Amino acid sequence: MYRVQQILSILLIGFIFLINDLYGQEKNNNESQINFIKYHNIDKAWRFSKGQNVKVAILDWMFNIKSDSSNKYINPTSLVPGQDIGVYDPWHGEWMAEIVHQIAPDCKIIPVRTRPVSTKNDNPFVDRPYEKYIIEGIKFAADHGAVAVTNSMDPFKQSEKLDETIKYAEKKGTVFIDVHPEYLRYIDSSYVLSDSTHLNDLIIHSGIVSVPAHPRKIDPLRDIYTWPYDINPKFKDGWGYSNGPPIVAGVVALMKSVNNNLTVSEIKKIIVETSRNENGFKVLDAEAAVKAALKNIYQLTY
Repeated sequence: MYRVQQILSILLIGFIFLINDLYGQEKNNNESQINFIKYHNIDKAWRFSKGQNVKVAILDWMFNIKSDSSNKYINPTSLVPGQDIGVYDPWHGEWMAEIVHQIAPDCKIIPVRTRPVSTKNDNPFVDRPYEKYIIEGIKFAADHGAVAVTNSMDPFKQSEKLDETIKYAEKKGTVFIDVHPEYLRYIDSSYVLSDSTHLNDLIIHSGIVSVPAHPRKIDPLRDIYTWPYDINPKFKDGWGYSNGPPIVAGVVALMKSVNNNLTVSEIKKIIVETSRNENGFKVLDAEAAVKAALKNIYQLTY
């Protein structure tokens, strides 16, 4: 009987150690997962601001305006003739807005529909020529006081009209953050170089450090890189280059909240110059960027 008790005790102790070991492994795995808020020092930037008194515009589609429980939206609109902003199941636009809201929870978000779709089945890939609506959206954002405006949809080509609109937005203090440099074109399910490699210096071109199913390589024409891979997608289409612009826009909201006098050129310069090097990637550092924004206003004042 005593022998049986000994064996049972040994088995029980072994079981306890096994459970602790498994718990420890799970804990270590969770802790080793990169947290994008901490990775970009956004939590440290919150000591100075959470984006109060500023607005960010998201040019996209599939916003869920009806269930805006966080009260983050203001001035929702559609620039697509005959297709309103809509009330949809949360999808791409809603996810982009949620990323901004996670970074700058006190800022207001202007959702702007710029994706034209088939009125029959609402398929986002039926009608691709949305560039004119993006350009109109940049102007709309500037006219409505947005400090930043994002495009997380497909790349579009450089044009005189785009340059004119970017300059107009600059005068209003609105910076445009784009998902891809203008030299990229989407052809036969892949991104390729276009004939022109001219980039507008006032646009912030974002990138992702590592994108599933995309090559991990440094693109010198992308101004700043982000890391969103611990974000748990609440909606469809959770991963990809799309996450870059709203992450940058959220940090811009923090910067402009502490120093509303920053110009577009100053914003871009601060974001690039305060970035840190991670294996060659210029990674966004929110705390350093917000501190630089504060230092900028201190220098102007004194």
